[in-house]
Amino acid sequence: MKRFKVFWNKNIFNKILFIFSGLTLMSFFSGNTEINSISKSSETQTNLDSSINIESKINICDGINVISNCVLDGVEYQLYRYYPAEEEKYHYETKITYETKIVGYCTLCRDGTRSSSCSTGRGTCSHHGGVAEWNAPIYKKVEHKEEVKVIDSPFIEERYEKILKQ
Repeated sequence: MKRFKVFWNKNIFNKILFIFSGLTLMSFFSGNTEINSISKSSETQTNLDSSINIESKINICDGINVISNCVLDGVEYQLYRYYPAEEEKYHYETKITYETKIVGYCTLCRDGTRSSSCSTGRGTCSHHGGVAEWNAPIYKKVEHKEEVKVIDSPFIEERYEKILKQ
């Protein structure tokens, strides 16, 4: 008894430990019927729930993992499939076009030739039937490159494929 008084008076932790140990032992040896009845009733409820789920197992549609023979918001679906959005796929190609541009001016003779020196004085184009046009523009086709975006597959928004159960 003297040892118990020394143990009890030492600190508050000892008191708490002693009371907790006593309560634990009492509940273990008393065979608390309330705890046993609660565990038995929960086992019975679990068994009932599992038998109901086996008989009428209807999954909730999520469109990814559960896609067939399922229910969502009280509606039964034979098929309920989710398709995520698809990004646009494209590539670039170089488009080459030709433009006609003026690259200079020269004297044009009547037979369609040009003066070799592009002169504008007397005697120009004398062996070609004379001058048709002074300072006639000289045209040339110039290559023009342009990067063009070519769409391989367009952007597709997210969507659901839904078939109602009949």
